[in-house]
Amino acid sequence: MTACELVECPVVVGTAGHVDHGKSALIEALTGKNPDRLEVERRRGMTTELGFGELVLPSGKIVGLVDVPGHAHYLRAMVQGATGVDVALLVVSAVEGVMPQTREHVHVLELLCVTHMVVALTMRDLVDDETAELAELDVEAFLEGTVFAGASVVPVSSKTGEGLGELLAVLDDAVCSCLSERLEATAGSGDTPRLPIDRCFSIRGTGTVVTGTLHDGPVSVGDELVALPSRTHCRVRGMQVHGDTQRAVPGQRVALNLVGDGVAHLKRGEMLGVEGCVGQTLRFLMRLTYVGHDGARSGVLASGTRVHVMAGTAEVLGRIMLLDDEPPLAVGETRVVQVRLERPLPLRAGDHAVILSHSPISLLGGGRVLLSRCRRSRDLSAGERALLGALDAGDRAAAVAAWLGLQRLPVPAAAAARALDLSGVEAAALLHGTVSSGDAVALHAERSTEELYAAPAVLDAALAALSDALAAMHEAAPKQTGFTPGEVAHAAWPTAGEDVASALVLEGCARGICAQEASEVFDPHSAAAAIRVVREASQRIVAALDEAGLGAATLPEVGEQLQLDRDAMTRALRELSLNRAIVKIERDVALSAAAEAHAREVVAAAIETAGGAATTSVLREALGVSRKRAISILEHLDAVRFTTLDKDAGGLRSLR
Repeated sequence: MTACELVECPVVVGTAGHVDHGKSALIEALTGKNPDRLEVERRRGMTTELGFGELVLPSGKIVGLVDVPGHAHYLRAMVQGATGVDVALLVVSAVEGVMPQTREHVHVLELLCVTHMVVALTMRDLVDDETAELAELDVEAFLEGTVFAGASVVPVSSKTGEGLGELLAVLDDAVCSCLSERLEATAGSGDTPRLPIDRCFSIRGTGTVVTGTLHDGPVSVGDELVALPSRTHCRVRGMQVHGDTQRAVPGQRVALNLVGDGVAHLKRGEMLGVEGCVGQTLRFLMRLTYVGHDGARSGVLASGTRVHVMAGTAEVLGRIMLLDDEPPLAVGETRVVQVRLERPLPLRAGDHAVILSHSPISLLGGGRVLLSRCRRSRDLSAGERALLGALDAGDRAAAVAAWLGLQRLPVPAAAAARALDLSGVEAAALLHGTVSSGDAVALHAERSTEELYAAPAVLDAALAALSDALAAMHEAAPKQTGFTPGEVAHAAWPTAGEDVASALVLEGCARGICAQEASEVFDPHSAAAAIRVVREASQRIVAALDEAGLGAATLPEVGEQLQLDRDAMTRALRELSLNRAIVKIERDVALSAAAEAHAREVVAAAIETAGGAATTSVLREALGVSRKRAISILEHLDAVRFTTLDKDAGGLRSLR
């Protein structure tokens, strides 16, 4: 790549450092543009607001640039500007060396998990070699105890241009390293975009424009977005990233031209994202490192302390609540804490939050958000501690398994994605992994293609509730052979949706806990289930005998044809005989009630036709059956006194 081949690079370089150490002057020397936008800033020579620009590196990469205020009074603006910074440009005066805001800004960068830094030792033209060397040693000694230990220190002069070329080259190397890590971390993530707004203004003829550093996913012209917490819906009409473009990717500084009701009232602190994929919270859990008031390394942080919570470009008042009645946090200690907010804060797991004291404003600490939504209680269960431990360790698979263990019923992948702030792709992959490892069970609803997931213990408990509910329902209504799926679900799992209940019933059927036929669910081991079996067998026997008519097979043959076991057949025949649904004409032969009634009609008609009495041969012919079956039918009719046999008259039968 040659210097003339300019390529937009999704990396943001941000300044940091003490007031009057020459941050804005250095940016102007590197870019040719003064980052101070306000007239009052230029008049006073002190940055009070965030400044933005672009920087062309020797390799041709174009990166976004953020200039932050250095005065302690503007710490909040510095934190807002540092959000989204990938490579820090720490500016330290060779005249003064490391100062209070130098330390404070470095602490902020550490808490925001910035890992790449280049140090510009400014005002080199104002000091001799020995002083410059001492200042460099001072910087190196300070950084030794931070994640920036070993960062390159480049002496420069914004006035004479000394060292600027070397500084750009070192920055180029840092950007390349950062870019490689970013591309590896975001490959295939499938995330949707989030844009913390740091500026909102109107341009005549264009309309409302917001700017910020893009996070998580790409955004394109035409995308529909929503701003939180105001819930302002809007559409991207146009955008710029170092010039007009149709699409921006995470890590780029972007300006969006928005259209929609209320967009003119958007302000710094709002978060733009895709509806349903961006959320906000009033309580969250984070891993907090307490650095002490003013970085002075003294005092403790007690539960209930009121603070300013800063995440993205938003700032909300809240309170730090320690868990399980733990003692106050000592300076330098890191611990998982609950943060309760006074207003909703757009946030997701993995974000970094900075905590400032309520008054006067100074840095207290910060860290990574583990869970963006949590219950109010600070007494954690063993399952919740397992979840936090997995989140803290960055083990997402273990976190998903632990979260499933906290649920009461099976859940879809979308629920896990919302709770743990995962993309749909990530959630599905992790859940399939937990199923493969045996830490979860996948279920399917009857009329849905969406899989549901449950921890084995959760599923066992839900099925035990199903068994108990069915037993109680059968006991309360012993004459009912079954219940509707809705009735069963309401009794076993009152909060379950239709898909969850359907999946659990199917799983219960697979495990023999329940059975489902037609629109009824029942306990296959209950007395009602036995009644159901007899009733169904009876219905099948009668149907078979009806179809066979007067030529019905023997009862053992009927049982074999219907594949009924001996016990079911015996009980069904007893039930049918008592109800007179069948009529036995031999020990192992029976006719259905309808067939027997038909036989009476045929015999009566034949006798009347024969003049009031008929022979067995005539009646057999009328019945249309074998002689043996005809005799069985006629003897039955004699026995029930429908006909009478006159042996003295040559075996003629007549009606009684």
